[in-house]
Amino acid sequence: MNENELDKSEVMQHLMQYNEQELFYREYAALQTDEKALNLFLNQYNSHDLWKKRIYINGMLPNDREMFAPETAMWDNQDDIYIEKYCRFMPHHEAVHDYFEIVYVVENAMDINLGEKIITLKSGDVCFISPGILHSPSVMEKTIALQMIVRKSTFHQEFFRCLTGNSVISDFFLNALYLQNDGSVLVFHMNSDEEIKNIFFTIYQENYNKHARYQIIINSLFEILLCHLLRCDSSNTEIMQIGQEADSRMTQILQYIESNCKTITISDLSKEFHLSGPYLSKYITSKTGNSFSSILQEIRLEKARNMLCSSNLRVEDIADAVGYHNVEHFIRLFKHKYSKTPGQFRKGK
Repeated sequence: MNENELDKSEVMQHLMQYNEQELFYREYAALQTDEKALNLFLNQYNSHDLWKKRIYINGMLPNDREMFAPETAMWDNQDDIYIEKYCRFMPHHEAVHDYFEIVYVVENAMDINLGEKIITLKSGDVCFISPGILHSPSVMEKTIALQMIVRKSTFHQEFFRCLTGNSVISDFFLNALYLQNDGSVLVFHMNSDEEIKNIFFTIYQENYNKHARYQIIINSLFEILLCHLLRCDSSNTEIMQIGQEADSRMTQILQYIESNCKTITISDLSKEFHLSGPYLSKYITSKTGNSFSSILQEIRLEKARNMLCSSNLRVEDIADAVGYHNVEHFIRLFKHKYSKTPGQFRKGK
């Protein structure tokens, strides 16, 4: 093994060591009462370099940096999932972003401030923060915690692979993926489950070493993680609603569309939920920001993409399976969304 590579047995020791960011934050915190010394310390750096190193302090962030962080600000490559250690001594900064954030507490505890609510995560807890939630983490000095960020599109793909069906968990992801202004946090109290810990450590190791096809392995491990969490007893699962209450009827509508995407029409949906077609169409748009047809198309294409990855079915059979009887039309829609034809996507997956 290369001396710069990280072995699985070394992950915990590696996490316990202070990294460059933590060393910066520690000194920055220690100098808060000495303005002259603090200025001399900060004069060694410029805001651009700190931003590239993911070091965030007031007064030295790029002028165009906003509280809202889009995917483009966090990813400089094509990876779907990124994982890093939560920095100890990090100043409290509020943030809101358009990707999913998963927090895993390896050791001790940490707080996440959600405005009017503060949640305390303990060792073994896994916390999912949906896009659009204003939050501020607070990591204690002796806490070891991991932060995983996942593109919304990646979460969408994995959701359809293993989270279909009616459950509190699937409701959470459906709402996070489709509903506007929905804000919720999902916590799994795993009590230091060794299997969960092993998955997170392996993801961290793969992300650190970056061997060939490491991102495929990370995505597969993420799917396994979701499946393990689905086994969690409901008594150990906690959902906190931030802001407006979730609309249970809209969640049921999304579940019905997802389960019947091959043949569903707005007329079918109207009969199922005893609502007129025009009212239902407006209701869906007001809650999701998208029309019924665009939601249906997105669900169908995501299912088709999963089938291309996981089966050897012909393209025309996949098109028919998700509700497109005209294969040429399906191919055009698929290429418009993913910038590749289904055949190209399958070859390059």
